[in-house]
Amino acid sequence: MTAASIMALLSPILAAILLFSSLAFAQKDNGDACSCFRTNATSAGYFTNHRFFDYRNVASAPTAVPSVITNATNSSSAFATSNFFVNTDWTKDWTTQNWNNSDSMSQGDATILMVNSPNNVYLERSTDNNPTYSTYLTLRTYRQPGFQSAAQIDSVQQNFHYVSARFFARVTGSPGACAGMFTYLANNDGNKVQEADIEILTKDPRNSVQYTNQPSLKNGNAQAQATVNSSNPFDRDWTLWNVYRVDWMPKSTTWYVNGQKVADISYQVPKDPASILVNMWGDGGSWTGNMSTFDQAYLQIQWMELAYNTSGPYTTNAKRDEHGSSGILEKRKGTPGCQVVCAIDEKVNVTGTPAVLYNNTGIAPLGWKGEGMGSMVWIPLVLVGGAVFGYL
Repeated sequence: MTAASIMALLSPILAAILLFSSLAFAQKDNGDACSCFRTNATSAGYFTNHRFFDYRNVASAPTAVPSVITNATNSSSAFATSNFFVNTDWTKDWTTQNWNNSDSMSQGDATILMVNSPNNVYLERSTDNNPTYSTYLTLRTYRQPGFQSAAQIDSVQQNFHYVSARFFARVTGSPGACAGMFTYLANNDGNKVQEADIEILTKDPRNSVQYTNQPSLKNGNAQAQATVNSSNPFDRDWTLWNVYRVDWMPKSTTWYVNGQKVADISYQVPKDPASILVNMWGDGGSWTGNMSTFDQAYLQIQWMELAYNTSGPYTTNAKRDEHGSSGILEKRKGTPGCQVVCAIDEKVNVTGTPAVLYNNTGIAPLGWKGEGMGSMVWIPLVLVGGAVFGYL
């Protein structure tokens, strides 16, 4: 066989190799091929599912922020702020809350009616001088003379059973509010509620974050070992964008900020399947403090990422009492057996895109891995065998 004919045979093979390598360099999303997902650090674990919610560049985001509603009843019954929140791409994964605390005020020290409103959950166009994002998800709370308007979203899925959750978020605004990002399992007995919390109080120093395995109170007695009040690494301000991570594992809950461990609690670790909640609220009580009338505060989120396992039914009737460029959920569920291990921390160059670490499916690696590429280049064995042994 002449050199020319050999090169003619090799050309399509080389082209395929170059195509695969270019895709790998761009780190084309390989999550669909993953059987399980590995996290890093001291609470590292393996999970069978992965989700990435991205609100950074939603083209349909309105140009104006929703006006505040000054009536409590109208606030509760408000419509969604845009079609984005009535589309099934949102509603199949999140419910926007409209409950109030009128039936529980007598049981705590809340001094004002708190009303959750769909009007406080909206996509906001960024005015920041940063080309990497043009929009983000905002949860707003504000004080009116007769009530506090708040915001909360709950995951439709309520069978998360151990999770590594990350939130790229910032908090701004006036004292008197609490921004929460946490796992949650309701119980009519407050002593049996199960949560793994990230909470930022706007009355606190701007580098301080509270981490708790709830309940922090039992029969009115503080559970000191359930809570860590920590400063952000390098005293970083929570009004800046930070990645808040909670790893709920069987024996402990561990928290990180921007990759740095800030808390680890092994006391009363949540043990049963739960949902994911995000909220921004205040009730004039001792926990949040009292927001001044007409003041506001905001929890803003660019993206959320979850690696998790599940147990039990997808949804329940439990109630809490107190997605790509379109912001749509990207779900990655691997096949059984953990044959393809992907990382969501190591070797990842594109946020939200898992990187293949190991492959035991009979697909052979090309034999090299570009430095920092974050994914292997995989060529089917039949192609390699045919190219190397069948035609030359």
